[in-house]
Amino acid sequence: MDWKPYYRAERAAQDAREAIASWLVADAAVAEAVARRDVLSFPHTALRYAGPLQSRVVRALYDDRNVRRVVALGVLHGAGLAPYRTALDPAAARGAREEAFALVSGAFLVSGEAIATAFGALPLLAGDEADGVRVDRTGLLKAEFSLDTFASILRAAADALGRPPLPILPLYVGMTRNPTTGSFGVAERVADWVRRHADAATAVVATGDLVHYGSAYGGAWASDDARSAAALERLLRSEVERALGLAFAERDWEQAYRLSNERIRNDQREMLAVLSAYLGEGASASVLAFELSDYSKILAAASPCVVASALVDYRRK
Repeated sequence: MDWKPYYRAERAAQDAREAIASWLVADAAVAEAVARRDVLSFPHTALRYAGPLQSRVVRALYDDRNVRRVVALGVLHGAGLAPYRTALDPAAARGAREEAFALVSGAFLVSGEAIATAFGALPLLAGDEADGVRVDRTGLLKAEFSLDTFASILRAAADALGRPPLPILPLYVGMTRNPTTGSFGVAERVADWVRRHADAATAVVATGDLVHYGSAYGGAWASDDARSAAALERLLRSEVERALGLAFAERDWEQAYRLSNERIRNDQREMLAVLSAYLGEGASASVLAFELSDYSKILAAASPCVVASALVDYRRK
């Protein structure tokens, strides 16, 4: 599936602007998280699933008059990138894996002055390159879509709320765990970069689909007693909470990565260490909303085929 044009078509639909405006509701818990400068994490699933959650975050960003800019952490979907696959391939030579890791490790900036959305241009801020962070000059981000809907809602909300558009500084997080050494040194360097760009007038947000489960995602491991929709949702939410506890409360980034990668297929697996390092010792994760979004029709796949649409508050001590 080529997700970038698929989701672009959703945002270009005739009723998309009206739907976004209806979702821009105030949420006290989200507003408090923005005021504390927590990191709010939202999904990038289909618009009908992710739109309401993203819009609650966007509404809080505009309601907080001290927010002047947004640093948005996106995920780099690596399945379609040859160096990403090579870096993870245990059958490849170590040298080839290290070279591939060098190409996709760290985080990536985009260049330009604005992001084009279905609702107008959104101002784009420039970020400085540093160890672990660089401008994408090789086309790694050509097909990336993880922040496209958020940028569009941020722009549409400006019109709906009568506010100037908030400028955005997107940062797409690639590989942060060295697959041959297990080191998370890159994650810590990316966290340092975020910390330098996050002053009191900056809100940091992140995106991630924290579960991919079922027929289109490499199998279904739940036992028979978790086959109902409600039971499966409870099970997968508990797995997400376990992964987040490992990453933040225990700071066991290796086990958080393994659980995220091997069991729930959490596409924040490379980002969790960055967020944990950024927020520091004693950070926590609170799931504010969680539901399983049905992707069986979208992918023409057998059920179950679900992706988690979750809103999470990552909070420093």
